[in-house]
Amino acid sequence: MAPVRPHTPEDGAMVGRHAQCVRHDNASPLTYRGTNTWVLANPAECTGVVVDPGPDEAGCLEHIVRACEQRGLEVRAVLLTHDHADHAGCAAAAGERFGAPVLGLRDGSLRPGPLAIDGVDLPMEVLALPGHSSDSVGFYVPDGDLIVTGDVLFAQSPTMVCWPDGRMGDYLASLDALAHFVVAQGVQRLCTAHGAVIEDPRQRIEAARAHRTRRLNQVVAAVRSGIPADAPALVEAIYNDVAPDLHDAAVRSVNAQLRYAYDEGLLQERGTL
Repeated sequence: MAPVRPHTPEDGAMVGRHAQCVRHDNASPLTYRGTNTWVLANPAECTGVVVDPGPDEAGCLEHIVRACEQRGLEVRAVLLTHDHADHAGCAAAAGERFGAPVLGLRDGSLRPGPLAIDGVDLPMEVLALPGHSSDSVGFYVPDGDLIVTGDVLFAQSPTMVCWPDGRMGDYLASLDALAHFVVAQGVQRLCTAHGAVIEDPRQRIEAARAHRTRRLNQVVAAVRSGIPADAPALVEAIYNDVAPDLHDAAVRSVNAQLRYAYDEGLLQERGTL
């Protein structure tokens, strides 16, 4: 029997009482069924925040505006899990439309730790989760037992380490930190940026780390066997289970794995990445 694919939230669906998924129509090999924008609010209040407003494509911003208007919700901040275009492409326009600040780690407007938004009665915490990108963060909502995780983790597939901005060592450390936080705080759900909500955080984090370790071991073994330490050559040799339209993403991840292997002394560097 084929494995059951994780269920992507319907557009507009509530996840618990605090998070609403607004899904954009920008499906692609990298964005899966589209980018999930998350609208977070205290269910007893009429103010909230928008996380990852999505790409700079026609209709994306109006889609969010309609969802908030239907709930009678005033947006007081636009938050970014990271600044990639499929998440932040319309961030400036969203900030202008809502008359709200756009906050992200890249420009220093966000910092790890407790996050208080003026006029929003919703405790949140910013978690630094670099690796996919250097500016990746998560947003923990204690009252909802959830974290909005951006591209750090997916239910349906591995994530990409976006070398050179993303680093494998950072990514592995972030998975470990996230696992510890999930256990310590009793987090029940990870609201991802593409695809399904992760309802089994500990198991999925463990699976992601095991996958990364397995791929790293494959890269190291391949280079030691005589295959050139060249990302396209290694993808051709060991990523035969990856679709052709994900080849470029695999090359970036392999470059990140090579850099990590050199830094950790698993391979001897002969060139420069």
